[in-house]
Amino acid sequence: MRLFLGTFATIDYYGLLKERFSFLQGKWVERHNIHLTYLFLGEHPTPYPIIEKLEGIRYEKKEIPLAGLGFFGHPPKVLYAKAEDEALDALHHQIITRLGTTPDKPFVPHVTLCRIKKVPNFSRFIDTVRKYQHHHLGKLQGELTLIESVLTPKGPKYRVIRTF
Repeated sequence: MRLFLGTFATIDYYGLLKERFSFLQGKWVERHNIHLTYLFLGEHPTPYPIIEKLEGIRYEKKEIPLAGLGFFGHPPKVLYAKAEDEALDALHHQIITRLGTTPDKPFVPHVTLCRIKKVPNFSRFIDTVRKYQHHHLGKLQGELTLIESVLTPKGPKYRVIRTF
């Protein structure tokens, strides 16, 4: 099983956002798959050891706003919505502590919107990102979820294994 720990998100006016960035060449995340990833766990034969270690985890279950856009890479490879709240960092720390793991890269709370293949007009891209700098874009739903990701030719299929 290919597993990760995440929180699902909703993006308001997702269609409009996609329209404003229609000049990008890339793959937009399907609306029902939009999420924040705390930790990608990779392949596991069974989820039960993970469930056991995370059972009883305590965190503040609250909706967290998504505000502003950002991107990773030069040239840009990922367009994302920013998720900035200390509760996210605290929960991430609890997760890695309980699972006894050390992440290979720093935790940057974000919600991937588009995996970019090409930006034909970089200055237009930057201008459009800046226009959304202080916009409320949506929210995280506030629950930690263990999710199985099944890769298919049409994109990933997510199945909730457990909500903590």
